Amino acid sequence: MTVDINLVLALFAGALLAFAAFSTVLQRVSLPGPLLCLAFGALIGPHALDLLSVHGFGVPTGTLLEQAARVTLAVGLAGVALRLPHGYWRENARWLTVIIGLGMALMFLVATGVAWWGLPVPLLVALLLGAIVTPTDPVVTTPIVTGSLAEEKVTERVRHNLSAESGINDGLGYLFVMLPVLLITKPDQAWHELLTTVLLREVLGAAAVGVAAGFLLGKLFVVVRNRGLMEESAYLAFVLPLALLLLGAGKLLGTDAILVVFIGAAVFGQVIPQRDEAEEDKVHDALAQLFLLPIFVLLGIALPFAEWSALGWAAPVVIAAAVLLRRLVTVWALWPLLKTVHDRTEVTFLSWFAPVGISALFYATLAERHTGNHEVFTYATLAITLSVVLHGLTTAPFSAWLRRREPELKEEQDEPAR
Repeated sequence: MTVDINLVLALFAGALLAFAAFSTVLQRVSLPGPLLCLAFGALIGPHALDLLSVHGFGVPTGTLLEQAARVTLAVGLAGVALRLPHGYWRENARWLTVIIGLGMALMFLVATGVAWWGLPVPLLVALLLGAIVTPTDPVVTTPIVTGSLAEEKVTERVRHNLSAESGINDGLGYLFVMLPVLLITKPDQAWHELLTTVLLREVLGAAAVGVAAGFLLGKLFVVVRNRGLMEESAYLAFVLPLALLLLGAGKLLGTDAILVVFIGAAVFGQVIPQRDEAEEDKVHDALAQLFLLPIFVLLGIALPFAEWSALGWAAPVVIAAAVLLRRLVTVWALWPLLKTVHDRTEVTFLSWFAPVGISALFYATLAERHTGNHEVFTYATLAITLSVVLHGLTTAPFSAWLRRREPELKEEQDEPAR
């Protein structure tokens, strides 16, 4: 049955309208947009009200979800990168070196070990699942790092460091995912292709393209703005096309396009003048939600409940353990190297909030396309759903806990009373 586009518009837009109208209330009771949209998608999908089905879109489910996730990630990553202040990368080199250089490898190993120990899958499939859930998702972390409630309850360095980490490791996640993919599909050539094609051309090539494109586009922005060729409000018109341009160009050039988007947007944000335009940022946040939240409705419609049921009760426990332990073990193991960056309270917060989301969906559909293993998609969507629920429901209480425990936030809270 073909989907009626008007029904899609009414349901998707109606959900976004309802969530936007009560966004502050919903965030305060720990019901963020990604969680509600996922639940709404499951409600209108074939396993509940049966109003919509992904098969009705006329595109293979894997292709639809992969491309939707790809565009969503591009928009989300550009927004994350452009929010980071001037000088951020130089001033936070220690955090990034430790959490990316050592952290990603350790999270990959922990997630893989838990999956291999607890799931009835071969080692290579466990490696693939571990790689898929390794990156911290920038879309699911949005309620934690943006908006008035996040600014009120979470320290700036935590928000910025979580944003930067999620941006970089989403792009670098491609390197980790392609290792087991190549070992499964081309075992004799896997390491050679990983080093030459994936690392040198796609990953390092993405870094080079991102730096060059971000610098040139940033200089173009400065020139046209200084010469009065562009309206003051046109910054917003730059952001979304910038993300999509980098995404498309990066793919056409044969690089890791997700990494191109983040690096390009990060460089662009450092080249253009430092901005302090709160109202414009609010408009940008609202616009971004139109691109970030619908993917969760779509995913909710596509959730494979029957396949989850066939896995048995142990699978959700093991997957949840892999998602949570990969972060808890890693952050606390690396804390001796991070003591000068974050105190114990912030490390506790950061050791919990590393949600799995749209980046995992993108890599799961990419891996299924390369390997033909649908089991990977089943486990990955279970990981995403569990993470969205667990991290979504704990956003408000953990953020409130951080505010009570963190001295600088307590001082800000006490200022009006003085």
